Amino acid sequence: MYANKNTVGDSVVDALGMGVGFTLTLFVMASIREFFGSGAWFGLEIPFMQNVKVSIMTLAPGGFFVFGCLIAIVNKIMMKKGKPARELGCKGCPCAEACGKASCTAEGKEAEA
Repeated sequence: MYANKNTVGDSVVDALGMGVGFTLTLFVMASIREFFGSGAWFGLEIPFMQNVKVSIMTLAPGGFFVFGCLIAIVNKIMMKKGKPARELGCKGCPCAEACGKASCTAEGKEAEA
């Protein structure tokens, strides 16, 4: 959507920023899971974590748990900065024009009833 409405240069910068951001997020998530799950980081054993391994962190639910915690941390930081939460519905949706507001019309009819 961003590339459709902006110049090539802006789209390249956006794509690079999104790629770097996604890579950093995956790195942070993997580091947290490896630290708590196996007591190591990049293959280096962490002495005080050898007896306190949390085995669920090596499984899929551990990934969802870390992801949820990271989202909570980001939301907490944004609230401290005074950034408002996004509103639900077409008013806060960046893709409202692309979908033709079809889902919003259904929401509006439900709200009127």
